[in-house]
Amino acid sequence: QIHTCSSSCWKVVHGQLICKRQAPFPIAEKTWVDSEGNWGPQRSFRMMNNWNPVILLATRANHDVKLITNGKETKDIGFYISMYMAKNQQHSSNTLALLAKSFTFHQTREKWNSDAHALNKLLIQHCANSLSHKQEFSAPKVVTHLMKWGDCYISHHFETIYFSSVVNLLKKTWPYLASQRFIVDLCCWSVKTFNKK
Repeated sequence: QIHTCSSSCWKVVHGQLICKRQAPFPIAEKTWVDSEGNWGPQRSFRMMNNWNPVILLATRANHDVKLITNGKETKDIGFYISMYMAKNQQHSSNTLALLAKSFTFHQTREKWNSDAHALNKLLIQHCANSLSHKQEFSAPKVVTHLMKWGDCYISHHFETIYFSSVVNLLKKTWPYLASQRFIVDLCCWSVKTFNKK
Protein backbone atom coordinates (compact mmCIF):
# COMPACT_ATOMS: atom_id res chain seq x y z
CA GLN A 1 0.00 0.00 0.00
CA ILE A 2 3.03 2.32 0.04
CA HIS A 3 3.10 4.68 -2.95
CA THR A 4 6.44 5.00 -4.74
CA CYS A 5 6.72 7.87 -7.18
CA SER A 6 8.05 6.92 -10.63
CA SER A 7 7.91 8.15 -14.21
CA SER A 8 4.34 6.82 -14.53
CA CYS A 9 2.97 9.21 -11.89
CA TRP A 10 5.11 12.32 -12.36
CA LYS A 11 3.87 15.30 -14.34
CA VAL A 12 5.56 18.62 -15.03
CA VAL A 13 3.70 21.68 -13.68
CA HIS A 14 5.37 25.08 -14.03
CA GLY A 15 8.73 23.40 -14.58
CA GLN A 16 8.46 21.17 -11.48
CA LEU A 17 7.89 17.42 -11.21
CA ILE A 18 4.68 16.79 -9.26
CA CYS A 19 3.08 13.44 -8.40
CA LYS A 20 -0.31 12.93 -10.12
CA ARG A 21 -1.48 11.05 -7.02
CA GLN A 22 -0.58 14.14 -4.90
CA ALA A 23 1.96 12.23 -2.78
CA PRO A 24 3.27 12.76 -0.18
CA PHE A 25 -0.16 12.72 1.45
CA PRO A 26 -1.13 14.81 4.51
CA ILE A 27 -0.75 13.20 7.92
CA ALA A 28 -3.88 13.12 10.12
CA GLU A 29 -4.57 11.62 13.55
CA LYS A 30 -8.20 10.89 12.62
CA THR A 31 -10.34 10.67 9.50
CA TRP A 32 -11.61 14.16 8.71
CA VAL A 33 -14.21 15.95 6.53
CA ASP A 34 -14.49 19.74 6.17
CA SER A 35 -17.44 21.97 5.22
CA GLU A 36 -16.35 22.17 1.55
CA GLY A 37 -16.53 18.40 1.08
CA ASN A 38 -12.77 17.76 1.30
CA TRP A 39 -11.82 14.72 3.31
CA GLY A 40 -8.87 12.63 4.39
CA PRO A 41 -8.28 9.32 6.15
CA GLN A 42 -6.32 8.71 9.31
CA ARG A 43 -2.68 8.51 8.20
CA SER A 44 0.61 8.32 10.12
CA PHE A 45 2.89 7.74 7.10
CA ARG A 46 2.94 10.28 4.24
CA MET A 47 3.45 7.78 1.39
CA MET A 48 0.66 5.34 2.39
CA ASN A 49 -2.33 5.03 0.01
CA ASN A 50 -5.91 5.33 1.26
CA TRP A 51 -6.70 1.68 1.92
CA ASN A 52 -9.36 -0.54 3.37
CA PRO A 53 -8.41 -3.59 5.49
CA VAL A 54 -11.31 -5.73 4.20
CA ILE A 55 -10.51 -5.03 0.53
CA LEU A 56 -6.80 -5.60 1.22
CA LEU A 57 -7.43 -9.03 2.78
CA ALA A 58 -9.96 -10.05 0.10
CA THR A 59 -7.95 -9.02 -2.96
CA ARG A 60 -4.39 -9.15 -1.57
CA ALA A 61 -3.64 -6.32 -3.96
CA ASN A 62 -2.63 -2.70 -3.87
CA HIS A 63 -5.68 -0.43 -4.03
CA ASP A 64 -6.65 3.17 -3.37
CA VAL A 65 -9.92 4.08 -1.64
CA LYS A 66 -11.61 7.38 -2.41
CA LEU A 67 -14.79 8.84 -0.91
CA ILE A 68 -17.15 9.95 -3.66
CA THR A 69 -19.93 12.21 -2.39
CA ASN A 70 -21.27 14.42 -5.18
CA GLY A 71 -20.33 16.83 -7.94
CA LYS A 72 -17.84 16.46 -10.79
CA GLU A 73 -15.89 13.55 -9.23
CA THR A 74 -19.06 11.47 -8.90
CA LYS A 75 -19.95 12.09 -12.54
CA ASP A 76 -16.40 11.31 -13.68
CA ILE A 77 -16.09 8.07 -11.72
CA GLY A 78 -19.59 6.94 -12.78
CA PHE A 79 -18.73 7.58 -16.43
CA TYR A 80 -15.35 5.82 -16.09
CA ILE A 81 -16.80 2.72 -14.41
CA SER A 82 -19.65 2.39 -16.94
CA MET A 83 -17.29 2.80 -19.90
CA TYR A 84 -14.84 0.29 -18.42
CA MET A 85 -17.57 -2.27 -17.66
CA ALA A 86 -19.08 -1.98 -21.13
CA LYS A 87 -15.70 -2.17 -22.87
CA ASN A 88 -15.77 -4.46 -25.87
CA GLN A 89 -13.44 -7.39 -26.14
CA GLN A 90 -10.38 -6.74 -28.26
CA HIS A 91 -10.76 -7.06 -32.01
CA SER A 92 -9.68 -10.25 -33.74
CA SER A 93 -6.80 -8.33 -35.34
CA ASN A 94 -5.17 -8.15 -31.89
CA THR A 95 -5.66 -11.88 -31.45
CA LEU A 96 -4.03 -12.43 -34.83
CA ALA A 97 -1.15 -10.15 -33.80
CA LEU A 98 -0.64 -12.24 -30.66
CA LEU A 99 -0.66 -15.43 -32.74
CA ALA A 100 1.78 -13.93 -35.27
CA LYS A 101 4.15 -12.91 -32.47
CA SER A 102 3.89 -16.36 -30.92
CA PHE A 103 4.52 -18.01 -34.30
CA THR A 104 7.64 -15.85 -34.90
CA PHE A 105 8.96 -16.71 -31.43
CA HIS A 106 8.30 -20.39 -32.10
CA GLN A 107 10.14 -20.34 -35.42
CA THR A 108 13.26 -18.65 -34.02
CA ARG A 109 13.37 -20.75 -30.85
CA GLU A 110 12.70 -24.17 -32.36
CA LYS A 111 15.10 -24.10 -35.35
CA TRP A 112 17.09 -27.01 -33.93
CA ASN A 113 14.06 -29.31 -33.64
CA SER A 114 13.51 -31.53 -36.70
CA ASP A 115 10.65 -33.63 -35.30
CA ALA A 116 7.52 -32.38 -37.14
CA HIS A 117 5.13 -33.87 -34.58
CA ALA A 118 6.92 -32.21 -31.64
CA LEU A 119 7.18 -28.91 -33.56
CA ASN A 120 3.45 -28.81 -34.25
CA LYS A 121 2.63 -29.68 -30.64
CA LEU A 122 4.90 -26.90 -29.35
CA LEU A 123 3.43 -24.41 -31.84
CA ILE A 124 -0.10 -25.12 -30.60
CA GLN A 125 1.09 -24.80 -26.98
CA HIS A 126 2.85 -21.48 -27.67
CA CYS A 127 -0.22 -20.05 -29.42
CA ALA A 128 -2.61 -21.23 -26.68
CA ASN A 129 -0.35 -19.85 -23.93
CA SER A 130 0.03 -16.45 -25.61
CA LEU A 131 -3.75 -16.15 -26.05
CA SER A 132 -4.54 -17.26 -22.52
CA HIS A 133 -2.21 -14.85 -20.74
CA LYS A 134 -2.13 -11.80 -23.02
CA GLN A 135 -5.66 -11.55 -24.39
CA GLU A 136 -8.00 -9.06 -22.70
CA PHE A 137 -11.64 -9.79 -21.95
CA SER A 138 -14.39 -7.31 -21.26
CA ALA A 139 -15.78 -7.19 -17.72
CA PRO A 140 -19.28 -8.47 -18.73
CA LYS A 141 -17.70 -11.52 -20.42
CA VAL A 142 -15.57 -12.29 -17.36
CA VAL A 143 -18.60 -11.97 -15.05
CA THR A 144 -20.71 -14.31 -17.22
CA HIS A 145 -17.95 -16.94 -17.12
CA LEU A 146 -17.42 -16.60 -13.36
CA MET A 147 -21.16 -16.84 -12.69
CA LYS A 148 -21.48 -19.74 -15.18
CA TRP A 149 -24.15 -17.87 -17.17
CA GLY A 150 -22.87 -19.11 -20.53
CA ASP A 151 -21.29 -17.28 -23.45
CA CYS A 152 -24.26 -15.13 -24.39
CA TYR A 153 -27.11 -13.28 -22.73
CA ILE A 154 -30.63 -14.34 -23.64
CA SER A 155 -33.91 -13.01 -22.29
CA HIS A 156 -35.78 -16.35 -22.27
CA HIS A 157 -35.26 -19.79 -20.80
CA PHE A 158 -35.41 -22.60 -23.34
CA GLU A 159 -36.37 -26.21 -22.75
CA THR A 160 -35.11 -29.12 -24.84
CA ILE A 161 -37.86 -30.84 -26.79
CA TYR A 162 -37.04 -34.33 -27.93
CA PHE A 163 -38.75 -34.42 -31.31
CA SER A 164 -38.84 -38.20 -31.60
CA SER A 165 -41.10 -38.45 -28.52
CA VAL A 166 -43.39 -35.74 -29.99
CA VAL A 167 -43.65 -37.63 -33.29
CA ASN A 168 -44.36 -40.90 -31.50
CA LEU A 169 -47.13 -39.24 -29.45
CA LEU A 170 -48.68 -37.73 -32.60
CA LYS A 171 -48.59 -41.08 -34.41
CA LYS A 172 -50.11 -42.80 -31.40
CA THR A 173 -52.88 -40.20 -31.11
CA TRP A 174 -53.60 -40.03 -34.86
CA PRO A 175 -52.59 -43.35 -36.48
CA TYR A 176 -53.22 -41.87 -39.94
CA LEU A 177 -50.00 -39.82 -39.48
CA ALA A 178 -47.98 -43.06 -39.33
CA SER A 179 -49.48 -44.43 -42.54
CA GLN A 180 -47.77 -44.43 -45.92
CA ARG A 181 -50.75 -42.55 -47.40
CA PHE A 182 -50.14 -39.55 -45.11
CA ILE A 183 -46.51 -39.26 -46.26
CA VAL A 184 -47.60 -39.28 -49.91
CA ASP A 185 -50.30 -36.64 -49.22
CA LEU A 186 -47.78 -34.49 -47.35
CA CYS A 187 -45.29 -34.67 -50.23
CA CYS A 188 -48.00 -33.76 -52.80
CA TRP A 189 -49.15 -30.84 -50.64
CA SER A 190 -45.56 -29.57 -50.29
CA VAL A 191 -45.00 -29.72 -54.06
CA LYS A 192 -48.29 -27.88 -54.78
CA THR A 193 -47.48 -25.20 -52.22
CA PHE A 194 -43.97 -24.74 -53.61
CA ASN A 195 -45.26 -24.50 -57.21
CA LYS A 196 -47.80 -21.80 -56.23
CA LYS A 197 -44.99 -19.58 -54.98
